[in-house]
Amino acid sequence: MDSIKEYLLAHPAILAALIIFVVIIVLYFIFKQLIKVALVLLLIALAVAGYYYFQDPDKVSAKVKKSIETVKSGKDTVVGKGKSFYNDSKEIIDKTKEVSGGVGKFLKGAEEKKGE
Repeated sequence: MDSIKEYLLAHPAILAALIIFVVIIVLYFIFKQLIKVALVLLLIALAVAGYYYFQDPDKVSAKVKKSIETVKSGKDTVVGKGKSFYNDSKEIIDKTKEVSGGVGKFLKGAEEKKGE
């Protein structure tokens, strides 16, 4: 046991690899159980949704249509803002290129004056 301890202390890279391996194994078993629980909860949620749908399909359909319309209107707003952000960013980048070119000309002119 002491020889293993001394070997691991002498080779910290192997110790780190061993610790990472143990952590990965532990996480695998934890998430394996969580995935099973998540699947069971998903099945329960689908069963509840199906129950409510069969109780009053028209009411559920109206709510779903309303939700879809809300998402579509929100999507249009987000897309519009994204396009305006893209265009504004493009303009700023173009202005930055112009400014950097002007600074280069200014520095080149200063170097020429200094050389004279």
